[in-house]
Amino acid sequence: MAWHSLVVPPQCVPESHRQCRAMAVAPSKLLEKPLNRMRCCVLHSRPGQSCTHALLWNIYRNYVSSAKYYAPLLLLPLLLQWRKARSSRTLIHIVKNYVQSVSFAACINAFTFYFMCVSRRLHGRFVFICTPYLSCWLASQLSWWMPTQVLLYFVTGITHAALESLLRHLDVGLVHSRYSQTLVFMLSSLAVLHYQQARKYSGFWFIKPTPLPEDHNKWPVAKRLRRSAKQLQTYLGIGLALDLGHALMRHNLKQMRLQSTRFLVSYIGLFQFLQFLLPKMKLQLRHSNAVAAFVSGASFALLNRMTFMSFAAVTACQVLWQQFCARDTGEDKLLALLQQIPWAKLLIPCSLAYLVHIFFFHENILNGLAKDFIDSTCDHNGQRLLNLMKLPSENVILATVNRSPKTSFWF
Repeated sequence: MAWHSLVVPPQCVPESHRQCRAMAVAPSKLLEKPLNRMRCCVLHSRPGQSCTHALLWNIYRNYVSSAKYYAPLLLLPLLLQWRKARSSRTLIHIVKNYVQSVSFAACINAFTFYFMCVSRRLHGRFVFICTPYLSCWLASQLSWWMPTQVLLYFVTGITHAALESLLRHLDVGLVHSRYSQTLVFMLSSLAVLHYQQARKYSGFWFIKPTPLPEDHNKWPVAKRLRRSAKQLQTYLGIGLALDLGHALMRHNLKQMRLQSTRFLVSYIGLFQFLQFLLPKMKLQLRHSNAVAAFVSGASFALLNRMTFMSFAAVTACQVLWQQFCARDTGEDKLLALLQQIPWAKLLIPCSLAYLVHIFFFHENILNGLAKDFIDSTCDHNGQRLLNLMKLPSENVILATVNRSPKTSFWF
């Protein structure tokens, strides 16, 4: 997941309330007469396609668009692990993970549109539950065949986006409270860094401080300062790279903001400062790590992005569930049964279907990352359909569909 892509779009201001409301309800015209009885061709990206032809076309075209979208999933591991990537085994693993992610994304999107066509033919019209929620939920059942690493990648990215969209949809107080979001991030930081420092969690987190050895109190001050400076330098470089990448994507280097840099440097710096200070108060190492993890999470206030908070909360839940599943059940059958619940495979269909539903009917509350994921991996068919629904009448929509330029097969 690219940190510079985790950008929450601006909320609707009072002056543009009517415009946002119109944008939110325009696609619902597809469910009302006379538009709800349009032919399936409105769903197809090329004029004159049958539903089956459109499925085959979309599988290929979605594969191409998903391959472009997931390019960082291939390139970043190659750059970060370039030494290990020299071995054929590591290289094959990276490429295999990339191909599998692209394949599942392409097929889920293609079958979502196909099931919308099937529903339209069965009912003789477009119905709300199948356009697109139930269609996407059925297509997302492919997640049951995902390999473990691909499953973890999908569930982390999709679930946190769905959580954020749900909070915005319900307009809960947390959405408007910077202090509450910071507290949630601090609690998530406590959970993740506690197990990370105990070497019980090695997955992704915003920072990864090197655990202190048991004899750290015997180290000279100069050695500890050199160790801290080295980690600060590392995260300074990561933050600058992320901010520069974000500015390049927006084609605006003059207004480059150092949000990621400030957040990462303050996060790792505050954690290390407390890790140095608290043991002098005769706290045990694990207790000082826990306090440092919680307090340093307050650095989130410098970032203040709800997407990061949602991602942190989902990651913390994953870490806690992982520790729960690692417990010895003994003869407790209920505990053993709970540990076997495949939460990832259950959450992906519900979360992705909800995100696609929000994309069609409440686009203004969907964050930029989720919107880009949905639209880019389906060859922009989602945005094309939204644009069609904003046209004034059925005749104009069908005329636009019939004279739309044919998409190139290859690129």
